[in-house]
Amino acid sequence: MEIWHKLRIQLNDFFYLNYPYIAIYSSLGVVLTAYLHYQWRIHDYDLVYWKHLAETFSQDIDSFQLTMLLIIFAINAIFVFIILGVYLRPALDDGGEMSLLEIKDRYSRFILLRLIARLDRIQTKLSAKRKSLTLQHYARAHTNMVKAVALFRKDARKLILPNESEIMMPIEDIYGVAEDEERQLRRAGYYKLIIDTTDEAVKGLFNAK
Repeated sequence: MEIWHKLRIQLNDFFYLNYPYIAIYSSLGVVLTAYLHYQWRIHDYDLVYWKHLAETFSQDIDSFQLTMLLIIFAINAIFVFIILGVYLRPALDDGGEMSLLEIKDRYSRFILLRLIARLDRIQTKLSAKRKSLTLQHYARAHTNMVKAVALFRKDARKLILPNESEIMMPIEDIYGVAEDEERQLRRAGYYKLIIDTTDEAVKGLFNAK
């Protein structure tokens, strides 16, 4: 089970990081398949026809021309990969150290979106059972909400009232983010939400009554 869980995480990360390439290649495959199918249905051009066409083409072209075509194709492919890497790949960290403000902003965004996600899941479960809700369902939902808020308050305190031992710790340890959970929130679309991550906003939720 542990191996399967790790494999599933790796596959999720692979698709998350490379979805632009997968989408483009899948689209090209669909277009090519649709074109071949159209030629087969309308003109009866099956795979044997395309095989004969390729053989005829290979006989009409010498090795030098074929080499030049392959070089041109390789150059174009390199340019395409560069363009895809620049414009379509999700933004990655530049490898430099994050400033204190960036670390705190990332931490604030994470704990706020985690709270939103957990409350959203609780509400979704209640909505799915709205025709058969019982007092037990409401009690369980209330308990889960209390836990979600308590977890938020526990982590938000580090931003508002860090204790002496936390102040002496490295900043990355104090405001560390669970990367697996952060990736899950990104995949679920919560990071597309526009939220206020300032200390005032976090403090306002921390002291909410």
